Amino acid sequence: MAAGDSEFLSHASEVAFDLGRDRFRLRALDIAARRIEFAQTEEPLPPPVYEQGEPPATDRRGRRRYDWQPAADAPAWMNLAWLLDDLAAWIGVMAEDHITVQGLDAPEPGHCDVLLLDGDTRLRARVALTARTEPLDHPGMFLRDLFAEGRSRGYLVRDAGEDGWVVDLRGVL
Repeated sequence: MAAGDSEFLSHASEVAFDLGRDRFRLRALDIAARRIEFAQTEEPLPPPVYEQGEPPATDRRGRRRYDWQPAADAPAWMNLAWLLDDLAAWIGVMAEDHITVQGLDAPEPGHCDVLLLDGDTRLRARVALTARTEPLDHPGMFLRDLFAEGRSRGYLVRDAGEDGWVVDLRGVL
């Protein structure tokens, strides 16, 4: 199933990038149901900002071929598309370590929560999408290592949301 999940996340990344440029923001993603929810934003969105300059091609084929990593000050929609793209690459390895990525929740434009199971424990890993000081670098690998090595508890904080607890990685990842 991880191969199908990876394909879905890759496609979701492409759609999030394309629609982000058209003022749509990804709000939720459910991997098992293969469902994505977008909301139109009213404010004009800033253009893409790349870490190493714009690649020769930025269409879907170009994003698959060239490194298009967002810069630290890239817009939220671009960081979210990058996060999904990298999760697609790591979802199979994470599953081997009993870490199941279930989806994504992004009720606010400034951050998102990666929804996952660590063994039998449901967790939210919160990632900053705006106001970043560093580029979002290898988020899939970081999440895999963090949970596989049991270091996630060091970032567990009380949250007012329905789950009550979140692994807050906004200052780390």
